[in-house]
Amino acid sequence: MNNTFDWNRFCKVVSKDLRNLWPMFGTTMLILAALPFAMWLFLAVVGADTMPADVRLFAIEGVAAIAAIMAPSRMYRTWNLRGEGIYFAMLPASKLEKFCSALIYSLIVCPLAVYLGSLVIDMVLTALPFGPYDRWIWEGKMGFPFTLNFANLGDYADSLEGEVMFAQYGGMLNLLFWLGYIGSVMMFFFTATLFRRHKVLQTILWLYVIEFVLTIVLIPVFISWGDSSIVQWIEELPERMDADQILNWFFGLNIAFNVLLIALFGWLSWRRLDRMAY
Repeated sequence: MNNTFDWNRFCKVVSKDLRNLWPMFGTTMLILAALPFAMWLFLAVVGADTMPADVRLFAIEGVAAIAAIMAPSRMYRTWNLRGEGIYFAMLPASKLEKFCSALIYSLIVCPLAVYLGSLVIDMVLTALPFGPYDRWIWEGKMGFPFTLNFANLGDYADSLEGEVMFAQYGGMLNLLFWLGYIGSVMMFFFTATLFRRHKVLQTILWLYVIEFVLTIVLIPVFISWGDSSIVQWIEELPERMDADQILNWFFGLNIAFNVLLIALFGWLSWRRLDRMAY
């Protein structure tokens, strides 16, 4: 249970987690991967003419993200349970090796398996001579796979400046997309070490409670700031900086915030597992 890292031992941990993948999470992953079929069936029943490829791609990415946030609580359900968690603690590997394997399965393996499974189902449904899927999923405008072509959003922009912004900052938007994904998964990774039962549901409920409390607290604060110098400074910001500077600051602050969240939840998760008492 030390913090050393041995590659051969790490590979054995990854192999052990792979063997546990189906018993612990396989049925749920299969259901998630089959959700595109449920969408296709619903559209066929209501008589919809077609479903845009971009919408289908977003739906597949959504179910893959759901698999990612559910993976820690399903695959490592007992790692914080007194008595039951002793199995995880006594595995012949270091804490670091087990922690890294859990990260790989939560961030990559489980969502990727659901993503690929959904793609296969989508392609089979598209190949049928009937139904609402009339074009392949990679024929959409938003890009495929794993990156979003934000430049194409310029077609929907209200102005030339909006079109230029989407084209110029597509890389930043993709980076924020991926950082947001990793940050969300790391938050559920941490709460999987914190809550003992209904880990995903409790996380969502606590997020709702925190958002509700913050709303109640911050609304009077924002009202009191209505005529303050802070609001005046924000209103005068376009006069102090041009649009590129404002966007660079916006993206820079958001990227920094997301990186800090990822580091925070990663550190909290490691601290919880490192100090877990069984």
